[in-house]
Amino acid sequence: MGAIENHTAMMYGYRLGGPADNWAGLANELFPYTDSIDGSSWSMPRVPWETEDMREENHPDYFAAAAEERLAASGLDSLLLRTYSLGWEVEGHIIAAVIHQPESGPLAVDPAAMAAASQHDAALAQALSVLELRTHAANPEWIMASYYA
Repeated sequence: MGAIENHTAMMYGYRLGGPADNWAGLANELFPYTDSIDGSSWSMPRVPWETEDMREENHPDYFAAAAEERLAASGLDSLLLRTYSLGWEVEGHIIAAVIHQPESGPLAVDPAAMAAASQHDAALAQALSVLELRTHAANPEWIMASYYA
C-alpha cells in the first residue's frame, strides 16, 4: 500500500464542497444527519443513491465512492471526484474532467489547455444530472486545490 500524498493541482470542473463548508458549491437542499457512534452532526444533500454509510458516518470517502460508482454505471468513469483540502483535516469534493499538475515549476495552465477543457462541459453537466446535484456555478471552472492521492 502506498503512502497518501497531498498534491496541488488545477482542476476543471465543479466545486461541490462538503459538510465542513456546508456544501458551499451546491444549491441542493441539505439534510441533517447524526453519527451513530459519536453523536456528531453534519449536513449532506439527500440523493437517491446515498448509502447507509453516508447516512451513518461523516466521512468524505463514502460520498466520493458512491458518486464514482454511479458515474461509472452511467458511462462517465472518465470524470474524477477528488476530495480536496478546505483546511486542517477538513475536506470537500470537486467533480473534475481535467486535472493539471505540473511535475515541476509553477502551477499554471496554458491558454490552449484552458480553451480545450470546455470540450468536457457536456460530460460534466451530464454527471451533475446523473448525481442529481445542482451547483451554484452555471458553468465548470478552473479551480486550484490541494487533494490527496
